[in-house]
Amino acid sequence: MRKLLLLFSVIALAACGGSDDVENPPRDVPYPRFMTVVVSENPMQDENGNAREMTRTAAATTTATLSNFTMHYTDTWYNNFKKTGDTWSTAIWPTTVGNNVKIDFYAHDGGAFNWNSGNPYVVFTMDNSAFDQKDFLVATHKSISFNDKKGIVPLVFDHACAAVLFQVYKEVDTNFTVNRIVLKGMKNQANYSYSTGWGVAGYSTDWADETKRYYTLTNGDITVTKDKQPLPCGWLFFVPQAKDGIQLEIDYNSGQKKTLNLSSGTWLAGTQYTVNIRIGGKAS
Repeated sequence: MRKLLLLFSVIALAACGGSDDVENPPRDVPYPRFMTVVVSENPMQDENGNAREMTRTAAATTTATLSNFTMHYTDTWYNNFKKTGDTWSTAIWPTTVGNNVKIDFYAHDGGAFNWNSGNPYVVFTMDNSAFDQKDFLVATHKSISFNDKKGIVPLVFDHACAAVLFQVYKEVDTNFTVNRIVLKGMKNQANYSYSTGWGVAGYSTDWADETKRYYTLTNGDITVTKDKQPLPCGWLFFVPQAKDGIQLEIDYNSGQKKTLNLSSGTWLAGTQYTVNIRIGGKAS
């Protein structure tokens, strides 16, 4: 009798498929699959194309300092990744996508994401205060399946803004005290497309709002010397744009005022620039 019961139990287990179906589900049937991200970044460059480290206030975000970002697969699937120590949080691979189906991911650490019928872009707006400027990073990994790297998604972030540092100095022995420096004519908003990069269609034109029209770069009087000294706002992160039409308004020596036009050229994404303000001369 015991032999019959044992035989019946073995037959019943075989009929149910045993535990193999639980441990090894069909490869293209959705089931919980964990996703992990591996994050790196292409460093900022100087105007000559050399990698350059930024050490002042509001410096560029790096792999070490990036602490959170959002990654999208579609308009409805996204995940907010956060870093604790050196470890990034995980997510669940899109449940409706088979293990071998290749899909695209889009990541950003700021701005407002728009799906745009499968041609995604991010609306980025510079902070209204020069003292609160933040770097803006974007990344994409296209055509990757879960089985390609067992759920690992490598992301290489690019710096999408231009980083600009303003310095002031004099070449004469006359004493100068700068009371205020204002940057005028900045375009403060644009759309970053993952397929084509920056576009002018999203630029703000609401110049009636003073906070979108200019940026005050100082927060007190500055005694100008012959040594170039950075303005207290530190590095600023601008929407890439041509410098034509951008001006610096300088108030100095308690009542004198001078307006300087920036030199021609374009501030490009991922590049650092230094603007030297020479009192009595032209900004370079």
